[in-house]
Amino acid sequence: MIPPDPRIAAAPGGVLPTPPNRTPPKPKPNVLGIVGLVLGLAAIAAAFVPGYGFVAWPLAGVGLVLGIVGTVQATRGKAGGRGIAVTAVIVAVIAALLSATVVLFPSVFGTSGAGDLHIPPTPGDEHNVDFEVTSAGGATVRYGTLNDQRTESAPASTDQWHGHASFSGGTPILTLTADTANASVANQISCTILVDGKTVADSSGSTIALCTANVG
Repeated sequence: MIPPDPRIAAAPGGVLPTPPNRTPPKPKPNVLGIVGLVLGLAAIAAAFVPGYGFVAWPLAGVGLVLGIVGTVQATRGKAGGRGIAVTAVIVAVIAALLSATVVLFPSVFGTSGAGDLHIPPTPGDEHNVDFEVTSAGGATVRYGTLNDQRTESAPASTDQWHGHASFSGGTPILTLTADTANASVANQISCTILVDGKTVADSSGSTIALCTANVG
């Protein structure tokens, strides 16, 4: 025979009280995942801003790291919102790929107009660029921007050689290099870059002249 439970005998009316309903604590919000998602979305938006697409890369990078850490925290039960954190990782990766595509292949998205240097000049552009080189003994001339240059030869003459271009908006970095065509002959070379008729860079040398200007 099973002996009676002493707790029942001691309870009022001989009935044990019903234990309180204990609900599990609500998980903490996944703050890192939320911030990572916001940064990923901001990176996608920044990728389409002409001349500032490079800003998307650090935003996407930080968003990716936060999304991964948020996913790990949610998996270990330290925070909720695992879906948000995983979404942040996906969005950050998409933002990084998209920004790389926009920067490397701007024509795909139609964002190549602002800040691009057009050689020869394009009618309707806001600014005109004139590259000038003087070299009595002739010179090899390279002009344009850091990532888009043309190469020509300046004849042996005291007259100026001219290269023309144009751009609208942005901040292109203009470059002009002239080096002597014959290293064994002394040759005074000078270069000048003008934007809308105003000199923005000039230099001279015996064998080479280099002009660089960040304009906008």
